[in-house]
Amino acid sequence: MCCQTQVVRVLPWGLQMHIGYFSNHFAAHNAHGVARYAHSLYEALRAGHTDLELTPIATWSNRSEDDRRSLQERTNLRILPWGRKMTPLAWMFLNRPPIEHWISPPLDVVHLAAMGFPVATRKPLVVTVHDMGPFTHPEFFAMAPPWIYRRSLHQVVAQADAVICVSQATADELIRYVSQKYAQQISHRVHVVHEGVEPRFFESPDPDCLRNIGGLPDSGVPLLLTAGKISPRKNLQGVVKALAGLAQIIPHHLVAVGGDGWDMETVRDLLHDSPIADRIHLVGYVTDEQLRSLYRAASAYLHPSLFEGFGLTILEAMAAGCPVITSNVSSLPEVAGDAAVLVDPMDVDEIAEAIRSVCQDGGFASDLAERGRARARSFTWSRCAEETAAVYRAVS
Repeated sequence: MCCQTQVVRVLPWGLQMHIGYFSNHFAAHNAHGVARYAHSLYEALRAGHTDLELTPIATWSNRSEDDRRSLQERTNLRILPWGRKMTPLAWMFLNRPPIEHWISPPLDVVHLAAMGFPVATRKPLVVTVHDMGPFTHPEFFAMAPPWIYRRSLHQVVAQADAVICVSQATADELIRYVSQKYAQQISHRVHVVHEGVEPRFFESPDPDCLRNIGGLPDSGVPLLLTAGKISPRKNLQGVVKALAGLAQIIPHHLVAVGGDGWDMETVRDLLHDSPIADRIHLVGYVTDEQLRSLYRAASAYLHPSLFEGFGLTILEAMAAGCPVITSNVSSLPEVAGDAAVLVDPMDVDEIAEAIRSVCQDGGFASDLAERGRARARSFTWSRCAEETAAVYRAVS
């Protein structure tokens, strides 16, 4: 879905458009969220658009040498020679060398798959904005360097030929913020392109893969699941307080998947002091197959986040047939539609009542699961790729 109609240039038959696909998340190890977007969109573009040649580009990678080499052989990933620090500094303060200086054949379009820091280029520029959190909700992004994000946003406003927003909520926040802070209107350059769900999340995984996860409760114990980097923004604290109030009503344990986010110590202190600390299991990063198995095993997926630019995990849970409880704020109602229980994330009693209803009413839970799977089928990476490719063609 786009905010305006643009004339699309049609390439002569047989010619390819070369896209510089910049994403440090693409090259990262144990990365989810934006990395999922970078990889899934890349694969969908490559599979469905033979007129596009994509070259993934990153300034660094924390993968093992063998893992990195395998990724490079499979995707033609280019790691730029100046490294993680020097390249961004040169781009931010000198606006050189242009990224196309290192890439051949010549690039037609540069796509920044996430806003993070400005990238020097003289080519048509497309930038994906996943959220405006560092600007509109700075209390949730205390560890994000604000001046770097401001430089990146300045490039979006001054230079980007097209801006892809992953939700209408994100697009609205971007347009409103730029209008207020820059006194500019950029709605004519903004395109809303929703993310998708990998088909494998609809498939039945091998439950034996859960044996390799340390820290899970004993087999047969009913589970509730939450996923994402653990930080105050994800509102694990609200979930724990809600479950503490339900301790005598439902026997469920909470499994939290994901690495540590900022201010993790605050969350750990809360968990340590909770009366249900023995029912909370922080298991860290898991594989996609293990995540799918946990979705299938859980009685509900809990995502009462205080702010989200999209909320891909609620769609993945829906695809796996797991009833979803999520927030009624930011982009989450847009993604969930009528296929989830929407709660005020600041109201612990409301979260608790939603959890109780799903866990104790089998018919309600089954209806949620059925509606969730139908909802998830409407979000595909092939459609995301189709709409993204149209943006490339429009700006080239």
